[in-house]
Amino acid sequence: MENQMIFVRIATIADIKHVDEIVKETESSAIARGSGIAKRTPESIVQKIKEGKGVIAVTGGGEWVGFSYFEVYENNSFVSNSGLIVAPKFRHAGVAKAIKERIFKISRRTYPEAKIFSITSGAAIMKMNAQLGFEPVTFDQITHDEYFWEGCKSCVNYNILEGKKKCNCLCTAMLFDPHKQNFNTHALTPASEKCEIVLDCISYPRLSLAAGAEGTNAICSALSDILWFSEYTFPIENNLPDPVKMTVTHVNTDGRQNCTSKECRFTVAIVYDHNYTEKEILNTIKNHTRCKFTVREDVTNVSIIDDSVYEQQLVLNNC
Repeated sequence: MENQMIFVRIATIADIKHVDEIVKETESSAIARGSGIAKRTPESIVQKIKEGKGVIAVTGGGEWVGFSYFEVYENNSFVSNSGLIVAPKFRHAGVAKAIKERIFKISRRTYPEAKIFSITSGAAIMKMNAQLGFEPVTFDQITHDEYFWEGCKSCVNYNILEGKKKCNCLCTAMLFDPHKQNFNTHALTPASEKCEIVLDCISYPRLSLAAGAEGTNAICSALSDILWFSEYTFPIENNLPDPVKMTVTHVNTDGRQNCTSKECRFTVAIVYDHNYTEKEILNTIKNHTRCKFTVREDVTNVSIIDDSVYEQQLVLNNC
């Protein structure tokens, strides 16, 4: 797979064009693994998308990458995270984990008191669930809603489930209980929150590689990086607001004449949404600037805004 940007976001009506591919790949994947899976009809996937319950991954060019959805049962007491599928050529690139985390965070934010469950026969999904705080449980600890179990009738292993009176099957049920004390509080971060990083940066004089040349003093070195912070735009899907805003707030030298300063210090305030992680932002800065910087640890990362237009987006760079 070529290096390209992948966007993970809530599916919209415009994504209905990918439904047939999602359904086909889900069925093909189950056959290839030799595992049972409830068949999804195109109509059911379309409905999930229309209800805002689907999370999709697409490339910057609009190619389908992956999908998952959630459903609610028993008066919002239970939420299922289901149907996770990734196109073969995009596997082993962190896409499944990104989708899984996104659907889980949406479930937690929208239904904070609900128990979230997942039933699967895949070891990779079980591992991701465990990392999010899910625990293996018996089937009688998840929803009893017949609508959920109706979906299992299309699975090749349904006769086993019926024979065991829905107590267990070849799949493993895993449950996240928000009322337990050790749940993952990070998952509660609302999509409407923006995070903030403050960098303390230092630029130094740079020697020239050319014989006889004077090199660059600290001020000029700093100006080059300050210009980058001011002008760089982090990539995002078309027609969506900038996901990262960087502002240089303070500039200080060591008090000497500009040309003899041994260092120039400046501060950068960075406000970002969930399109990018802190690690991705810092790696981008390292790759484009020459200054040395440290991240302040005393900065709170909440700034409530209305970003419903592009909520719950995540960018996977260089996947």
